[in-house]
Amino acid sequence: LDPAYGLPYSGRVGVCSMRINITTVAVVSLAILFSAGCNSERENMPEDPLKNLYLSPSSESQARAERLLPSKRSEDASFVLGDWKPDLPAEDDDREEYLPEPAVEWVIDVEFPTGTTVNARELSSHLDKSFCDKFGPCSLYGKDASSGFWTFLVSADGPENVTGLKVAYDYERSWDSDFATASKAEFEARLDAVKAIAAKHIGDCKLTTSKSSAEAARYAHTLSGMSEKYDQTVAIYLVADQNKPFPGKEIWDVMMCLGLQWGDMDCFHWNNPDGAGDDYFFSVETSTPPGYFLPEQVAAGQLETRDLIFLFSVPRTCRPAEVAKRMDKAVQYCQKRLGGSIHYTFGEDELTIRALIERVSQIEAELKELGFEPGSGTALQLF
Repeated sequence: LDPAYGLPYSGRVGVCSMRINITTVAVVSLAILFSAGCNSERENMPEDPLKNLYLSPSSESQARAERLLPSKRSEDASFVLGDWKPDLPAEDDDREEYLPEPAVEWVIDVEFPTGTTVNARELSSHLDKSFCDKFGPCSLYGKDASSGFWTFLVSADGPENVTGLKVAYDYERSWDSDFATASKAEFEARLDAVKAIAAKHIGDCKLTTSKSSAEAARYAHTLSGMSEKYDQTVAIYLVADQNKPFPGKEIWDVMMCLGLQWGDMDCFHWNNPDGAGDDYFFSVETSTPPGYFLPEQVAAGQLETRDLIFLFSVPRTCRPAEVAKRMDKAVQYCQKRLGGSIHYTFGEDELTIRALIERVSQIEAELKELGFEPGSGTALQLF
């Protein structure tokens, strides 16, 4: 590797965190406040690119970029990625019923006595933060007394009264470094605690679980091992030649030519419009501080990067082997335009493109066999 650069953080998922699903979280982007106009001179720009950052909606950020940089690209290279869609059903955002997923959650089903209704918010108050601190974080679902559908116990448009309760515990949270896999005794303690609350605040309820405490403990251990084995990131580095960093304006044009979109977290993305899998097929960031692409810096000619990093999460991406192939084509196009050398990494390993595709294909096949097809709802919940 070039001794001046090397691979700065192999396998790292940086500012474009794969853990954020923007279908459920408001999309925000980093922006800079300026008192001067769009054509501010270099000397009027903040010396520290992280100074005066604030959170803004994606619509505001897009308008901010359009004010500063040309929207017309030098050529149309969208054929490099092609008009491709994964063959995977999208999640139904308009569904009437929401239920826990037994493949990734241990579910305690509380069946109320016939004719019993309970206020949803009052019930949730007995399963509050102190309860979660003691027995672990859980998700609560209630059967709406009005509609008869299962939904989240408490939400903005949630039920007023419920006739049933489900308490769901994640077996594994690969994104949470503080998460500890529960033991048989801990699963039993959770069941006993819910039983006590149900008896005191609901009545003579019948409780069942999706797995016994012993089975749940074994299954949680299995999923924990799966996360360690399969929660991998593909990252392809385009590293600039020594003393020839990539100019920000050329980067911007190349990304626009490919059809990538600038936006969330001030990075570039190949958007996934279908709703199956992550919101992006892959993202592009850089190890050059601050790690992303501020339009103000690009427009002022202040941004030069030592690399471009194309990356995605294998288990969270639909058909990841195909995405890796197309991402490689995008990197090769960038190399033709910008120069530099290409390095392929899988987790902490540097590989050839052929070996990388083989690794990704193997994980894709194994996860599908295990019932966690990459990009599926169960995979997104587990990873």
